[in-house]
Amino acid sequence: MNTPQAPAFGTGQQKRAYVASLVGTTIEWFDFFIYATSATLVFSSIFFPQLDSRVGLLASFGTFGVAFLARPVGGFVFGHLGDRIGRRATLIATLSIMGGSTGLIGLLPTWEQIGVWAPILLTILRFLQGVAIGGEWGGAVLMSVEHAPKNRIRFYGSAPQVASPLALVLSTTVMYFVARLPNEDLMSWGWRIPFLTGFVLVVVGMMIRLGVEETTDFSEVKKAGAVQRNPIGNVLRTMPGRVLAGIGLQAAVIVLFYLITTYMLTLATNVHGFTRGDTLIILLIAGTIDLFAMLAFAVLSDRFPARRMFLIGSVFTAVFAFPMFLLFDSGNMLLMTIAFTVALVVGHAPTYAVVSSLTSDLFPASIRYSGVALCSAFAGVAWAGPTPIVATALVPPDGSAHWWPLPVLLIATVVISITSALVVRPKAPAEEEQGVEVAVS
Repeated sequence: MNTPQAPAFGTGQQKRAYVASLVGTTIEWFDFFIYATSATLVFSSIFFPQLDSRVGLLASFGTFGVAFLARPVGGFVFGHLGDRIGRRATLIATLSIMGGSTGLIGLLPTWEQIGVWAPILLTILRFLQGVAIGGEWGGAVLMSVEHAPKNRIRFYGSAPQVASPLALVLSTTVMYFVARLPNEDLMSWGWRIPFLTGFVLVVVGMMIRLGVEETTDFSEVKKAGAVQRNPIGNVLRTMPGRVLAGIGLQAAVIVLFYLITTYMLTLATNVHGFTRGDTLIILLIAGTIDLFAMLAFAVLSDRFPARRMFLIGSVFTAVFAFPMFLLFDSGNMLLMTIAFTVALVVGHAPTYAVVSSLTSDLFPASIRYSGVALCSAFAGVAWAGPTPIVATALVPPDGSAHWWPLPVLLIATVVISITSALVVRPKAPAEEEQGVEVAVS
């Protein structure tokens, strides 16, 4: 039995579960992020060369958004499987799909080689990436949370969250060196290198995940004969309010992140004339600091109320929205780096570190994978996929004077996140026992 005096990282199996969640999700997000950066810097030229620059960029971001439309498919399929056959087997499947589809993107012919089939195939593979992510995040959260020592649940739940900035740093580093290639080399073969690593990384992740046992919570559900025949249906029938709350919790943190990592990179290159290398350096510095801030908040999240930490980060995001864009509008690399860094560290890190375990709290173990997967998948559809597209539509690329709708958009999502955090209480022990029969307040 774990006590407050137990080792900070738990038993050997608990530590393996944390590492498996961290490494596996890092690999998946690495695959995901190299696509996001490539969509910003490369894909509009090689997959949509027949379109003018702005329409081509919109089309490129459109393929980026396809993955978020695919997330509910992954959420439904893998949420169901995760509550029926277990977390471990499901996570092995999501990792395989992500690594395979990423590697195949690196082998795709371009528009010049096969015409319209190039963006069609790109979209299909991006869809598969979205299916994988739709099932991955929820399973990775539960792999950590359901293995965690009782006094370290928030820290363990942060493993897939820490994986995000870690993957961002790794993918940005790789893309930085790739972007330094001569433009002809970059457009012909250089952009393929990061994607081809997907074939290798999936093997590494698989070896780690195969060494982790099934989670304690699911094993107990199975032992008690409480495995649900239709977990997705039970979630939607008995806890729709909690699904909506889980979607709302992620609004501000997702929109902030994707404004920074996709659209604001485009503003830096198209409006301020920064080189690809310059924009990636800004993102690398901010992402590295965000990574360490995320780890710090993850440690603190078991010592201070997680919801309070979430609310403080959300409020700061709203307060800093206009100053962030003012600093970015300066065109000064130092001020832009400060804007990126402060937004990620004080707004993104404290909220993102705990949103995973807060979402897990909403559902009992027998339908938890389905509930968390649905929240994550539909949050992607609602917030992540549309963000760069809406931002591109709102702000023309011919100047930075029209950026004011973007902080307004960000503040609106903060209101949604704060409301979601305030109106839904964590589940009580009685709810855990009664499971899917409990109504949502």
